[in-house]
Amino acid sequence: MRLALLHAEYGQIEGLAGALEAAGHHVHRYTNPRTLIREAMRESFDLFLLDWVGGDAGALLRELRSGSETECSVIFFNCRNNEGELAEALGSGADDFIIGPVSIREVVARVGAILRRRNPRYFGSTNFLDMPPYRFDMTTKGILVKGSPVVLTDKEFELALFLFRNLGRTLSRGHLLEAVWGSALLAVSRTVDTHVSRIRRKLGLRPEAGFRLSAAYGNGYRLERIVDEWSTDAPERRHETSDTRSVPQEVLGLHAP
Repeated sequence: MRLALLHAEYGQIEGLAGALEAAGHHVHRYTNPRTLIREAMRESFDLFLLDWVGGDAGALLRELRSGSETECSVIFFNCRNNEGELAEALGSGADDFIIGPVSIREVVARVGAILRRRNPRYFGSTNFLDMPPYRFDMTTKGILVKGSPVVLTDKEFELALFLFRNLGRTLSRGHLLEAVWGSALLAVSRTVDTHVSRIRRKLGLRPEAGFRLSAAYGNGYRLERIVDEWSTDAPERRHETSDTRSVPQEVLGLHAP
């Protein structure tokens, strides 16, 4: 997963960053909160791991949230054993609050626990991902569309799978490059754009198929489901709701087509 690690002292960041990378994560290091906030405006992350350096945790989180996806998890570490600060951090949207001093091993374990809980599609134990009409087989790197196989290259398969696992999120090009190609250094090229165009065409990712794969201006891409779930309910369910046509859609929790 892609992590943003903020620590006040660069000399102390490498041990933790190295342990997180050994656990399979891509770690971006920051020592200045303003630099991290600017980066969050154009890049997507799966988790912010923030050294508690005092100040207003709520303000920092609000600024980070304003530029990043709300699905991104947040952990504060090296925190003081202070009930008021704990309430502030958790009340502002943090997922965890780790009282310091804390071992690197514990931080890595807590990061893994939060990510597994927040990203079940990514960490699921099954070898299949079903999102009708699409079915991914992670063992064979095969995909079926309405039961028929579609031939993808390995990178096309990995990119499509990553997008489906992150349904509804805006993912930056750098994030996609790291997840699929292992490095964001190719960000100046058209690698991601070319592969997105291919999988959109090969998989038929159009509204009539129930999904939309769209570009986020100056940022990356977003795959979203646009099928109205009520339209695929069983006939008896549709019959039960037939008398609600005159009720405003926002009351029913539906979205206008």
